[in-house]
Amino acid sequence: MTHNRHIPSKPVSQLARVDIPTISYLHSLAMMGDERWEEAITALQRFMGLNDNPADRQMAYQNLGACYLALERFDEALAALDEVRRIRPDDPEAIYSRGVVCACASRFPEAIAAFELYTRNWPQLARQREVKKTLHMLHQIERGEIPPGSYLLENLQEQIFHNLEVDDFHLVESKARRMIAALPERPEGHFALGLACLEQDRYLEALEAFQAAQLRDPNFEPVLYNIGHTYLKLDQPEPAISWLERALRRDPKNVNTMHQLGVACQRLGRSAEAVGWWKRCLEIDPNYGPAQQRLYENGEGPEPVAPASPNQEKLRLMTPEVKARMRKPQIYRNGSITLTFDGRVGFVLEDADNSLNGTVHAGSPFTSAIILDEDLLDMMGLVKMLLRMIDANNTRDIAILIYYSNGKLFNYQARFQQGKKIEFDAQGQFVVTKVPRFFKLRIDSDLVTPYGNPMHGKLIYLNQHPKAAILISTLGQEQGS
Repeated sequence: MTHNRHIPSKPVSQLARVDIPTISYLHSLAMMGDERWEEAITALQRFMGLNDNPADRQMAYQNLGACYLALERFDEALAALDEVRRIRPDDPEAIYSRGVVCACASRFPEAIAAFELYTRNWPQLARQREVKKTLHMLHQIERGEIPPGSYLLENLQEQIFHNLEVDDFHLVESKARRMIAALPERPEGHFALGLACLEQDRYLEALEAFQAAQLRDPNFEPVLYNIGHTYLKLDQPEPAISWLERALRRDPKNVNTMHQLGVACQRLGRSAEAVGWWKRCLEIDPNYGPAQQRLYENGEGPEPVAPASPNQEKLRLMTPEVKARMRKPQIYRNGSITLTFDGRVGFVLEDADNSLNGTVHAGSPFTSAIILDEDLLDMMGLVKMLLRMIDANNTRDIAILIYYSNGKLFNYQARFQQGKKIEFDAQGQFVVTKVPRFFKLRIDSDLVTPYGNPMHGKLIYLNQHPKAAILISTLGQEQGS
């Protein structure tokens, strides 16, 4: 999710005034976060019908441009950006976004002019977005050295990278098909389509897409592993081994490939070879969990033990201490999750099913409120949009944990240090359209949002159905802990 030159202008999330009708604007941001562009357009148009403040309308037009671009309604996108410039002629985002729209629409002279203007007027921003590389690509397209669809392909590929992080495989599939339409002879679109089909359990379609990518570029390394992996999903271990061995020759220390080779050998009854592959995994990475589990299941190793969090011991020691300070604790339970809360002291969050998940916060007082389910859906969309916006330049730390009633779990953690992402982990699916049972957010960022500038603190939500939910928010407020 690092900022890239091909990503359109970031959605604007700062509300200029506190007395404006915010609900339509919040709805639009939620829809944009979930890439439901038509609904976002409707909400933005409703917002502008209720608000005549120029600064607010400028933000809305900027976001309208992004929505129209995503729908490939290029003329409408440019018209929206013209409105931004009419309100603020020197707006850098409008100029940059114009370049993106024109490049995606194959209007390359206009795109080049916009990016050159952006580079002259805002050279530092242009360096951050690597506009020089973008201009080089566009000039190559004009000279006929690379196909016209090259810019659009890279633009979509960057978007797909984010969609994969949050398991939006239906969006990956849609964009992959657009990539294929733009440049059918390139492997990237076919590969992305294969990933989308694989994750949606459509294995034959995935195999066909991966093979199409491999035919177009036999040296496209990720394809070899995924063809082997897909054959395993189809319960065809013999061809799987052939492709996995080819992948391993390209990357001899890839523990994922070794693990899959072990699985294929086991299915063929070659248990000794399977154990050998899994042991080789641990020679390279002694903490590689899948191999540890396989060896344990086959009587060849101890039961794997999840590594303890560095803060787990602190959590264990602080929990009784913080609880003891609570004079009138309120206790909320939802399945295995228990929240013990005293607004004057802090809260303790405990998860009986997962000892690694917990929070102790003693930075009272808290801002507490009731939140309705329909408003929470907006909150989920805003958080999903936030995940699209954060990068190493504006964020130091973010962690999100969400439980859904159907058992799906979304977990996202990212840490940033000195302008680089040093840790990243995402699993599960972030479902914006479903009210979660539990939601926890921790963030330390310079982002300008409706919840604080800078956005800093914690937010806890626990759905107490059929009772009203509880929202505990410290975002935007500096708190001790």
